Amino acid sequence: MVIGPQDGSSAAMGTADVAAGSRPVLQKPQSFQRILGDWRQAEGALYARLATALRTALVHGDIAPGMLLPPERSLAQILRVSRTTVVSAYRALREEGWLDSRQGSGHLVRHPQHAVPQPYVNSDVVKAMARNPMLRPLSPQRSGAVDFSVSRQASIGPLLREVTLGRAAALDDLPASSGYQPLGLAELREAVARYVTGRGGLPTQPDQILITSGAQQAIWLVGQLYAPHGERVVLENPTYPGAIDAFRMLGAHIEPLPVHPDGFVLDGLGALLKSARPRLVLVSPTCHAPTGLVMPHEQRLALVEQIDEHQVTLVDDQTMLDLLVGEDRPVALAQISPTAPILSIGSLSKLFWPGLRVGWIRAPQPIIEHLARLKAVADMGGSPIVQSIAAGLLDHADTVRQRRHQEITRSLDVLCEAMDRLLPDWTWRRPAGGLSFWAGLPAGTATEFAQVALLHGVTVVAGSALTSDGSGDDHVRLQFVQDSEAITLGVRRLAQAWQAYAGQRPARRPPAVALRGAG
Repeated sequence: MVIGPQDGSSAAMGTADVAAGSRPVLQKPQSFQRILGDWRQAEGALYARLATALRTALVHGDIAPGMLLPPERSLAQILRVSRTTVVSAYRALREEGWLDSRQGSGHLVRHPQHAVPQPYVNSDVVKAMARNPMLRPLSPQRSGAVDFSVSRQASIGPLLREVTLGRAAALDDLPASSGYQPLGLAELREAVARYVTGRGGLPTQPDQILITSGAQQAIWLVGQLYAPHGERVVLENPTYPGAIDAFRMLGAHIEPLPVHPDGFVLDGLGALLKSARPRLVLVSPTCHAPTGLVMPHEQRLALVEQIDEHQVTLVDDQTMLDLLVGEDRPVALAQISPTAPILSIGSLSKLFWPGLRVGWIRAPQPIIEHLARLKAVADMGGSPIVQSIAAGLLDHADTVRQRRHQEITRSLDVLCEAMDRLLPDWTWRRPAGGLSFWAGLPAGTATEFAQVALLHGVTVVAGSALTSDGSGDDHVRLQFVQDSEAITLGVRRLAQAWQAYAGQRPARRPPAVALRGAG
């Protein structure tokens, strides 16, 4: 991880840091592999490509001014290049004024325009930017590469156009209002309340709904209300990286709740709630990202019982509920107990299109009012035009859901067949739905393997990017909703990359338990 110049604790510093006079350095230089991305695919000499990638990271704050870069030999080993390549890259940056290199003191990052005020760089922000590929500058996608870091949903372009044209009269009327509606457009709040009541099975009134800019803002607002001062928060481990980023930036202390490839682990939750006294617990019990698991009914009852006993606020992330395929609707956590403090989060991004940026929070009306005040400070409310269109799209939810289920089933069938045939040593469990496929490597680390996979023209996300404690580096996440040709080609390239990588590492463990089959 990157340590910013304000983080001066000796516990966070390496040995070179002490020798250099308490300058901040990289605790884990392997973070460079994530920060630099697919730097080899640029044009020019190898050292020039490395210098460009380092310069980009410096410009965007992924590497903070005032820190020490790794020694040439160390970085060469990490990136698997010659020491000469690193020496030449450092020399180019030094000539441009980005580095101040002194024998015995290392390579100190600086800014060549000293008159330009530099922003305060928070180490947690930098770590978050390095963790989540969506929130940091990315190298241009290699031409012809298969990208398993994102899903390719069916286009709703024709439906979006049809709904927009059909709502022309409603759009004509919108400018008669001020346009500032922090709670959300009344029509959409009513539509979402009906939707949650029907599809989610959770009786809901419009005054229990706050419209947000996607589920990400919903998580952020809940964090701002309940844990704004570095309180403890329980997150599943692994989980959605946006949740980790949000709570890290809030300064929260994250307590991990294990989720194994074969199930949720709740055995120690009661003791954790009693000892740590967290302010929030956030879970995604239906099509959990990234494992695709669905929490069994008995575990849901046990979870809510613990929440009720300790009166710790629980957030039920239901963003993947519509992508559950071939199973009965599980009970919403807020249905189980009328006295347990439970909020629910939903979104139209997974069902329709992420670009809609429409989500919601379902909570008791007084809490919705508090959250609306926070949202008003952030953005004065979302666009009424987009919300009006979203209300119209909800009328087509059943049709779009059927189409999405067909996509998910088809993509999983193709992916599972290709994985069985081309990567038989990997371990995985067919997800019950959602968008993520969680695959275990029999050897090595996912962070290293992801770099090798890039060189073979396929992008995957290392499992460590989806955990709050850096674990999970024996798994990769594949966003599997792609066209069939891309899936087959992508797995073939993964197999080629694995063949190139596997011989360099001893086996971690034999796959003693086959996890094939329905999740």
